[in-house]
Amino acid sequence: MLLTSEKTFETAIIDALVPDGGWMQGNAKTFDRDLALFPSQIFQFLRDTQDKRLNKITDIHGVETENKLLQRLAKEMDLRGSLDVLRNGFTDHGVRFDMAYFKPETSLNEQSAALYGKNILAVTRQVFYSKDNNKSLDLVLSLNGVPVATLELKNQFSGQNVQNAERQYMHDRDPRELIFQFKKRTLVHFTVDDNEVYMTTHLNRENTRYLPFNKGFNNGKGN
Repeated sequence: MLLTSEKTFETAIIDALVPDGGWMQGNAKTFDRDLALFPSQIFQFLRDTQDKRLNKITDIHGVETENKLLQRLAKEMDLRGSLDVLRNGFTDHGVRFDMAYFKPETSLNEQSAALYGKNILAVTRQVFYSKDNNKSLDLVLSLNGVPVATLELKNQFSGQNVQNAERQYMHDRDPRELIFQFKKRTLVHFTVDDNEVYMTTHLNRENTRYLPFNKGFNNGKGN
C-alpha cells in the first residue's frame, strides 16, 4: 500500500490490528474527556467478566452505578497510577473489580485462560482528548477502556517524519492534560513514520526524551 497521507497510514495500522490481530476499533465519540477513559469499553469488560460483582455494586448505587464506579476508578488511577490499577484492580464499597487479566503461565487453568481472552484491546483514531480545545490524537490504544498508549503518525511522502511528531508532542501537546499526565493514564507515547518508531513514557515539553522502538529490517535500524 502506498502511504500518501496520514489517514491512509492510520487505516493501514488499524487494518493490521483489527480483527485478525485481536483488536477492536474503538469509537472516538465514546471517549470521556473529563475522566480520560472509554466508559463503554470499561463496562463491556466488567459485564463480560465480573457480572456478579457489577450486580452487587448496582444494589448499592442503583441508577448512579456507572457514574459512581467511574469516579472511583478515576480516583484510584489518579492516586495509584493506571499501571497499578490495571495490575491490581480497585475496590468500591467492599466490592473488588479486576481491570485486566494477564496471560496464565500454562493452559491448565481454563478459567484464567478464558478471562484473559476477554480483555478488550481497542485502537481508536482521531480522539479529541481535551476539555479546552478540539485537538486530537491520531491513534489511542486502550486496554479494557483505559488508554495506555498514544500515537502520532507522520508520512514521509508528505515531507514529515518522526522528528515532526516529536516536536508536535513537545510543543502542541500539553502534559497537564489528563490523558498525558505521567502515570495517571497513558503509559507510553509513540512517534511513527513510514520507516521509524520512537517512544517516550513522560511528556515534559522540551525536556521530553525519546528512545528508538524500531524492530529493524534487512540489517536496518533497530533496537
